[in-house]
Amino acid sequence: MNMETMSGIRATRPRQVKSKRPLQPKKNIRIIPVFAGTVLLSLTVLLVMNFSSVAGFVNRPVTKVRMENQWQQVSEQEVSRLLAAYLGAGFFNFEVAALKEELETLPWVRQAEVTRLWPDSLSLNLQEEIAIARWGEHELLSQQGQAFSPANAAAMSSLPRLAGPEGSQIDVMRQYQQLNELLFPAGLRLSALTLSERGSWELSVNNEIEIAAGREKLVERINRFIRFYNQSPDYAKSQIASVDLRYDNGLAVVNQLQESTEVAAR
Repeated sequence: MNMETMSGIRATRPRQVKSKRPLQPKKNIRIIPVFAGTVLLSLTVLLVMNFSSVAGFVNRPVTKVRMENQWQQVSEQEVSRLLAAYLGAGFFNFEVAALKEELETLPWVRQAEVTRLWPDSLSLNLQEEIAIARWGEHELLSQQGQAFSPANAAAMSSLPRLAGPEGSQIDVMRQYQQLNELLFPAGLRLSALTLSERGSWELSVNNEIEIAAGREKLVERINRFIRFYNQSPDYAKSQIASVDLRYDNGLAVVNQLQESTEVAAR
């Protein structure tokens, strides 16, 4: 076979099959952790370099106070004085518990709720004591029977006056509530109730009638007085000055003309 013949024929070679190689991780997948690390490092460096500015923005001084309710008796001047010692502290450094404790030492504050409001404010909710009676000369009694001493206690002259030995305020208050319920249907209001050191009870009704009830059978004796009062004519009722109920079966009445009358119970 000559050269011309060979040139007309295409030489063929066996096809080479490429062997499969295991998949290799792409280079960009490796780049991601490196990039993230670089960014984190850069942010850390920036944070360190500008720490004062960042901290000053995040931990801004508390300078605003939002009052969540209105007060009837709590002194705004006292609250402002206490707040002045705390305002200006950083948001995260603000001593919420300490301020709450101080606010609850104020006589008219029963409970204080103090909450931080980011970035620079304070929420203040004060629950006031509700006085139901005067206790002695300079104190008031709350609904829970706790005695407290606000500066304006003397101004609460319209409240009933209760008195008794130290630590007896809850017992006196309960007795006051019971007796007032007995007197109310007769148009009478218990304006004062006193328990003596010896356990004797004295009452003042409608700020006009003084009643000595003694130590025993208190409810029975008060009911005896109510029956007498309901049976009396109006002109006689208006003249009663004092009543002594310390009898087994009667009572003694002194009218405003200092005339004493003994009445047997029926």
